[in-house]
Amino acid sequence: MRKIKCIIGLIGVFLMLFASCTNEELLPHDPDGPVLNQGRVVFNVNTGKSTVYTRASADDEQAIRSLGVFIVKPDGNLAEGITRFYEAKALTDKKLAVSIPVDIMETPGVKAYLVANGPDKTQCDGLKTEQELLDLAAVIKPEEIGTKGIPMASGAISLNFTGGIATVDANMKRVMSTLCAKVVKSKGVVVGPSDFTFKVHGVSLKEGYCFKDECKDTGVDQVWNSTSKSQDEEVSLGYFYQSKAFQVEVVSQSAGQSRTIEIPLEKAQTRNKKYVLKIHPKPASEGKGEFTVTVEAWDAIEADVDFEELALKKDLSADKFEIHDNEMWLLTNNHYETDFGSPKDWFVLKEGTEIVDVKLENLVDEEKRGIVLKESGVVCATSRLNQTDLLGKIVVTVKDKKGVIHIASYTTRIPSCYLRWRDEYTWNTGGVPCCKVVDGVLVYTGMDTGGKGDEFSYTGNWTLGYDSERFSVADVGVLESSGETPENGLLYYDKDGARVAITDAAFGSKLGTSGHFVISLKCKKKDSYYGYVKFKLKRATDGLLVTQVLKIKFDFPTE
Repeated sequence: MRKIKCIIGLIGVFLMLFASCTNEELLPHDPDGPVLNQGRVVFNVNTGKSTVYTRASADDEQAIRSLGVFIVKPDGNLAEGITRFYEAKALTDKKLAVSIPVDIMETPGVKAYLVANGPDKTQCDGLKTEQELLDLAAVIKPEEIGTKGIPMASGAISLNFTGGIATVDANMKRVMSTLCAKVVKSKGVVVGPSDFTFKVHGVSLKEGYCFKDECKDTGVDQVWNSTSKSQDEEVSLGYFYQSKAFQVEVVSQSAGQSRTIEIPLEKAQTRNKKYVLKIHPKPASEGKGEFTVTVEAWDAIEADVDFEELALKKDLSADKFEIHDNEMWLLTNNHYETDFGSPKDWFVLKEGTEIVDVKLENLVDEEKRGIVLKESGVVCATSRLNQTDLLGKIVVTVKDKKGVIHIASYTTRIPSCYLRWRDEYTWNTGGVPCCKVVDGVLVYTGMDTGGKGDEFSYTGNWTLGYDSERFSVADVGVLESSGETPENGLLYYDKDGARVAITDAAFGSKLGTSGHFVISLKCKKKDSYYGYVKFKLKRATDGLLVTQVLKIKFDFPTE
């Protein structure tokens, strides 16, 4: 009897232990242990090699701070009753064991998704469907990578249970991409990455999809710098999420030159990319501060951006174009309708290369004075000329014979005008203005049509605005003349810009008595005409004559 009681007691203890094991949560430290009445998935979490190495350490780039696990049933709903959020301590040797109810284990077509360093427990528990999961976005900021890790996600993982256990590889893909820079060694060149500033235009930093190569966030402008002075060293710049096509402007701080490269949409909106900007400085003999840029993706696809494919023509009109210390000057000569032609005609291109777009940046001031690019593709001065120097750039988009898009930029200056019609100037007759300045044009209403001249004062900044301490008015005339007499200045119809026959209408402009100039008009028909008055200013320091041109319009009251 004692023996029987002992056996019964041992059986009872065994049953208690069995029940305890059955209800026990499966422990991460024993992922390959026996499974009783439950299934188990053991995920081998693979973060791959560190392909990024930017501002974060290699450990940060591969670190898993947290892990979300999502089991999807064949109907597209996420399985309930399964732990979804795990902290880093739940992994052992990059293995994570997850308990699976028997009904899920026995269902064919079950799959899993993993998200690392992404949603918290509340977010994980709140997701209900596979579609909601695929729309999940990471919101970790680049500056938080050191503490929260780089967001990563797996693809869909099929679960095939054998003996109640499924051991699968979970290959994680970084949601973010990164931009690096390297200065290629060049004989006689000592500049390093710290000699350059990297202005990134249109890059996404706020959020990005975990599972989709699709842009979610609106891009912003960002400036990245490097402290490294070493050549041939790949250095960090920054991280970013899937973006629309964005540009990186590489600016030489010492020379003021810049080169811009575009990362096209099909690449920019792809996750887990590493772009290395390779800067190729040129020897001083080939031009101070000259350099080219290539971009190399970590997948070994390299697109050359050779800015020797695009060069300014050497025979551009000297009265409209000048080159000063790596700046291209566009000279309006105070002539608001200065026609610089199409920028596509300013450059020499290599065979197979074409200009597909031109943009002007910062070449118009707050009052919309400067130069503009018309729809016809012609660069022209605005109706009111800039009163201070404008420093901007012309950005040229080029497509090479391989179809690769490159962007080059040229620092551009619009020198200020020396002379202008004063915006404040008016002349009233009988309380009615007969002269006033409109959009930089002197409009004379109701002028005598028989050739009688009217005098205008330029002293004391009366009619004209200019630096009277530096310049004096040396002469006044018409810009365009028939050549017969000084009073036969050419006119144009205001309605369509057609030239007026000299026998139908003409005007005169000449230097008058001290401090005055004279304007006259003769016409057969009262219409709306315009022409150009030419002033010669004499510089006090050296007697140099500077020609400036202003527009005048003759109009008549409506009867």
